[in-house]
Amino acid sequence: REGQSTFNFLKRRFPHLQIDTADQKDGPDYLTKIVNYQIIIKTPGISPHLPEIAAAKKNKKLITSQTQIFSELCPGKIIGITGTKGKSTTASLIYHVLHENQIPSLLVGNIGKPVLDYLDEITPRTWVVCELSSYQLMDLKHSPHVAVLQNIVPDHLDYHKDFKEYKNAKLNITKYQSPDDYFISQLNVPTQAKKIIFGLPNKPVTSKLLGRHNQLNIQPAVIIGRLLKIPGPKIFSAIKIFPMLEHRLELIATKKSIRFYSDTLATIPEATIAAIDTLNQTTLIAGGHERKQKYALLAKKILSSDIRTLILFPSTGPRLWQEINSPKIKHFLVNSMSEA
Repeated sequence: REGQSTFNFLKRRFPHLQIDTADQKDGPDYLTKIVNYQIIIKTPGISPHLPEIAAAKKNKKLITSQTQIFSELCPGKIIGITGTKGKSTTASLIYHVLHENQIPSLLVGNIGKPVLDYLDEITPRTWVVCELSSYQLMDLKHSPHVAVLQNIVPDHLDYHKDFKEYKNAKLNITKYQSPDDYFISQLNVPTQAKKIIFGLPNKPVTSKLLGRHNQLNIQPAVIIGRLLKIPGPKIFSAIKIFPMLEHRLELIATKKSIRFYSDTLATIPEATIAAIDTLNQTTLIAGGHERKQKYALLAKKILSSDIRTLILFPSTGPRLWQEINSPKIKHFLVNSMSEA
């Protein structure tokens, strides 16, 4: 999606420019052609550790990204949001509070809206709420005016070479900030910007979002609303009507008095732990793509919870069961959702 967006952006701006594309659908050697080009705009999902990319860097090719180009060209003020979990809800909430209070704003980025598609709509008065992944931040040489960092726990270790690299990618969101910028975070990390550290509120904010973890997702919207001089009652009334995002503790069906929740974006153990704390469920369907995470804490939580049935998918489901392996829990290994 982002690669097509970049291609179309360049075609519009520079109709006579020679542009080529390297796409996986061209075959396994699709990256070999980059040796012929001086400027390479890398899409986030392509690992910087691939030999062709590493060789291009070594040969002093300019490797940039859509996010970098946008950061340099954007005339509005950027609010950047990252974190291992909670970034989509946090970004959507911030945008919702601004939009409900008639502040010119856009929601773009890793939420599924390539930033360059929206550049022509942005004026100096626009607040651009931009969700940023570790992939997008990793080589970024520009930080947003307002940086929001939710949390950092191990994830995407199938892409990053280790947790340190992943963490440093996330911290790029504040690395290039100045004393005129703002850094809003649960984590107290070094920054040049004005720092605002937050935690759980003394009194939960009324909203449709389930779980104490969502109280942490709400806080940046409250803080930014106040920075932009939105009256408190207007901030909280906007939050109160904000709808739950898809696949995040989303109630999808009730059958024979059993409630079924889709939490398929809980792709780290910590997110599943938060779901168990929120729902007190008796059956958990889990497993999936191998991201080299550790399951000891999740196993401990399952054993101390009300869960009595586990339905587990490859390739990580069997690994989770090895950590649990308890006679008090029934477990089933499955390969499809219909089988589950």
